[in-house]
Amino acid sequence: MSTVLIQKLCSTLWSPGSLSRFAQHMSHVSHQVSYIASEEQRVYEEPHVIFQNWLLTAQKEAPQVRPRLACMATVDKSGEPVTRLTNIEEVNANGITFFTTLGSRQAGEISANPHVSLHFNWAPLMRSVRIAGSAQQLTEEQTREQFRRFPRHIQMSITHGPRFAAADWQSRSGFFARIGERLNTWLGKEPEQIHMPHNWGGFLLTPSLFEFGMLSGEKAGRTRVRFRRCLEMPRGTRVGTVQAERQDWVYDSCEEN
Repeated sequence: MSTVLIQKLCSTLWSPGSLSRFAQHMSHVSHQVSYIASEEQRVYEEPHVIFQNWLLTAQKEAPQVRPRLACMATVDKSGEPVTRLTNIEEVNANGITFFTTLGSRQAGEISANPHVSLHFNWAPLMRSVRIAGSAQQLTEEQTREQFRRFPRHIQMSITHGPRFAAADWQSRSGFFARIGERLNTWLGKEPEQIHMPHNWGGFLLTPSLFEFGMLSGEKAGRTRVRFRRCLEMPRGTRVGTVQAERQDWVYDSCEEN
């Protein structure tokens, strides 16, 4: 990989505070990872952190595109790809969570074939992210915990539908309704709890691939960085700075005109 490309990736993928850490890591890897032949493939850790940074930036700078909304691709029984828009919830080292109605076409296709992909397109920032992996259903307790964290209008929309949720919000947004709500809070009266529907469920996508794309330069050249789980090398044989028992990744990159 050319020095110019490495500098470009550093400045684009990471915030200024993380740039020095990335450069130090690359220097450390270049000296210690002698068993990787290609200069464009190096052991790296936690690509989900890059995704978290990009997602936060998109939420701050381009909230109008609904950055958490992704195009999800699944495969139906006949092997044909199927896409739909899906809103993601949590992003962490374990993966990405999303929720849907159990018994729906989406849930059925994931249960039959857990291989799915997500595509995020943040056009105002000239960035996109593709994430692929396998999804598994969350436990009922995990789903219930997330349902409790949803705002009331989201809970109402899940339970009764968006129209009912909108009517409920309007009825509670009036002056007297707000006074009554404050009075109940002052008296210590618990707000009415909304029970989670029995057919509401969640999934955890465990990524095996992250692909970051960005447009840059006067000619709008496209830079693509791809992280893949490294399953060929034995676990625990990575550089000491990489927690190889949890995350094993290699990356490659290219520029497209």
